[in-house]
Amino acid sequence: MLGSARTLRAFSFLLAAALAEGLVLAQSRTEPRSVFDELREHEEARAKRLRTATRSIQRGAERSIAPREGETKGVDVLSYDLSFTLDPAVTYLEGRNVIRISGVAESTSSLALDFDGAYELVETSRDGHAITPLAREVSRLVLPLDPPVRREERTTLTVAYKGVPPSYSALRFWNTGKGFAATSVAEPFDARTFWPCVDDPADRAVTTVRATVPSGTVVASAGLATSVPATGGRTTTTWRLPQPISTYLVSLNVGPYVTLKDTYTALDGYTTMPILSYVLPANRELNRGRMLDFRRQIGVQASLFGEYPYLDTKYGVVESVWSGGMEHPTMTSIGTSQLGNPDRDLTLLFVHELTHQWWGDHVTMRTWDDLWLNEGFATYGEVLFREKTSGQNPGLLLSTGYDDGLYAGALAHEVVAPVDNPFRYSGSVYQKGAFVLHMLRRRVGDEAFFASLRAYGVKHGNGNASRADFRADVEAESGLDLKPFFDQWLETPFRPTLRATFENRADGSARIVIKQTQTHAVRHPFPAPGDVAFYRFPLTIRLRLGDGTTRDALVEVSAREQTFDLSNGLAHPVTGVVLDPEGDLLKVVEGIGPAL
Repeated sequence: MLGSARTLRAFSFLLAAALAEGLVLAQSRTEPRSVFDELREHEEARAKRLRTATRSIQRGAERSIAPREGETKGVDVLSYDLSFTLDPAVTYLEGRNVIRISGVAESTSSLALDFDGAYELVETSRDGHAITPLAREVSRLVLPLDPPVRREERTTLTVAYKGVPPSYSALRFWNTGKGFAATSVAEPFDARTFWPCVDDPADRAVTTVRATVPSGTVVASAGLATSVPATGGRTTTTWRLPQPISTYLVSLNVGPYVTLKDTYTALDGYTTMPILSYVLPANRELNRGRMLDFRRQIGVQASLFGEYPYLDTKYGVVESVWSGGMEHPTMTSIGTSQLGNPDRDLTLLFVHELTHQWWGDHVTMRTWDDLWLNEGFATYGEVLFREKTSGQNPGLLLSTGYDDGLYAGALAHEVVAPVDNPFRYSGSVYQKGAFVLHMLRRRVGDEAFFASLRAYGVKHGNGNASRADFRADVEAESGLDLKPFFDQWLETPFRPTLRATFENRADGSARIVIKQTQTHAVRHPFPAPGDVAFYRFPLTIRLRLGDGTTRDALVEVSAREQTFDLSNGLAHPVTGVVLDPEGDLLKVVEGIGPAL
């Protein structure tokens, strides 16, 4: 049987890649793609990737910021109490952060905060007493702890500052056309560009956001709000979220918003939660109907993952200058270019951001190389939503809408991301990450898969997790050793390439030979007995019979070349074979034909 046009294109790409596989990887590691071949890059992924790249260029090499994940800081941040004073019509910010910390080491004598050097310091103090910084760098503020903070001791640091946010700031001031606004998107490393913090996703803290703005201007952020009059014809609004979150998830939105309201009823049938969305007046009617669907979307995802994790506060979206979406807890930011477009169906973008409330916000990756635990999960959330609401086949959805089918294409890199630029290879983090979850589901079965997700959410909720944590939770539910699975799909670039032959045998069976032809070897970061260089996976083989019927067989591929003798159960010869007819496997099929 001849392959499809896509298979032929994939084969030609494979040949080139096989000749210079190392060169392909070296080039792709240093030259991010601007567009994907034959595959529309995920809308959110494109926005985040381009924003991250732009901010890196604007900062310049001399202001580069390397992640400090895993660095021993000696303290745990318990809470941030943020106060901002601003007028969105004027690009200027006054801020104050009260930081409560607890010692986690025997003795800690200083704390390095991530904070951009563009701002003028107004106050630095500890427990109400002025202190002099030990260092003020381009993206660091080092404060003394004298006397040192010891294990279990608590103390409070205050940093007040003012200035014009740098061009690469997470907080952007903009003209809506009918007034001015300021909105923030800090992922991955830009919280420090408008407030001082320990900018590590693993150091979660309870965060309060307070903003004093001109009266008539609306402030939107995470949690629930109270507003009181302030001096000078201004209003102070305070948003409180009781759950701890990572710094990149803290948001500030100020503008001439109007509010769209609705109510979600929880899975228990009686607990209710407000749905509050903040949009520009010009886009109110356009989005009213769109946002009335939030209650259904929340209910569907809650039925899959467990109840919405912030049921004690709210859910909603806020209109932002940033394109795409950003999953700020309880208050997703959606670009004005999306919300202002009457021809766009935003359902999948909304569902993606909503799914992040579970996977990304409630459970956050511990380090940026595991960004797929946020983005792959949210992308698969789109697929699950479509499967649940319209009965679409999840494997076919992934293989036709989320994959280019190419060996060295958009999904070629490891799912594990580079920590210094985790959005660089977004096709692997988003689409391949989603495909990995689907293949895991097929490996362990629906019952164990969804039980694992719920257990993972309960165990790591309001905290952080790694791929090792996720693997352990799935292994506990399924009883399977998943090291081979995680090594070959998360740690290894590219995908398996397959050839198959078939022949009819005198006893009425069909002999199928499956051969893996990829030139790369499966990577094993932590070698162990039983590791192999090839892929192992379940595979559905569909036999086409001479009478026009088909028969499916599920086999376990566990060798580089393997023979399967399948009884078709009928007195009709096999005329053709289809590998993985439901699209459940990330692969390239080079060709299928009769045995010679």
